[in-house]
Amino acid sequence: MSILSNVEQMYGIKIRRARQTKDIYKIETASATYCLKPYDLPEDEIRFITRVLSFLNEQGFTRAQKVYPTVQQTDYMNYDGISYTLTNWVDGRRPKFTNSIDFKKGIFTLAKFHSSAAGFPVTETPAARIRYEGLGDEIAGYKKILRPCRGTTHLVALCEDVSNYLQQPKVREAIESEHKADAFIHGDYNHPNLIKDRRLKIHLIDFENCSLHVRMKDLSHLLHRNCLWNGTKMLRAVDFYQRYRPLSNRDLHLLHALLTAPYHVVRNLRIGGIRSAKRVIPSLAHLNKYRRELRALL
Repeated sequence: MSILSNVEQMYGIKIRRARQTKDIYKIETASATYCLKPYDLPEDEIRFITRVLSFLNEQGFTRAQKVYPTVQQTDYMNYDGISYTLTNWVDGRRPKFTNSIDFKKGIFTLAKFHSSAAGFPVTETPAARIRYEGLGDEIAGYKKILRPCRGTTHLVALCEDVSNYLQQPKVREAIESEHKADAFIHGDYNHPNLIKDRRLKIHLIDFENCSLHVRMKDLSHLLHRNCLWNGTKMLRAVDFYQRYRPLSNRDLHLLHALLTAPYHVVRNLRIGGIRSAKRVIPSLAHLNKYRRELRALL
């Protein structure tokens, strides 16, 4: 039996058209359009991802995908040793964050998502997806990657500063507060995982990296990717975020620590090595200017 025949049987639908792009299927029936997505993950983590999506729906957040159950009322199906989820297909295109309007819409949507991203049932979360205390190990990993590379000594020293920031009382309070709130994150919030619909509203897709974690992790990821070493632009974005979800002083201390880390350099080293990273390594003078700008968060 083909995968599409299996989908028809498992979900009780009749497929009229189907198109595959990479490993994703766009499936059309007479009444709806669906997204069939595979997961190479343990089943407890797939159940967690589907539960996050259903939780957001219960919270009234309508800009994440809806998971459709099989006729046996399971949240995913298995085919040929691979697990698949069936969700609604979001029509539209990816926003362009080089466009200031799209970028603001992305920040607005993130703030609204974060307002719903708390109170998740910990009992339904596998240990591998509880990551509040993983920031220190993450920065230690950055140092390990940076040390062998020429021209990154100032970034290794920067990581030492970040490690110290993460132990400061206000930052610890922020992390503990997120843990008590049972907060969770998207885990890869940026334009490739967002869709702007015909009404110009932005929707979140691909929750494969979601976890119970500090919500400032999402915001710092977005700013690192779109405001590279530009503290002034980051501060404007944070101000805009706070119009829709105000941050506490301890949240801002945590965000400051995360934005100080050389995330984008490490990301490029992982993807393409030093040749890829050279274009995003700041000079010491530029780095010092950036750090002065960031201090306004505090």
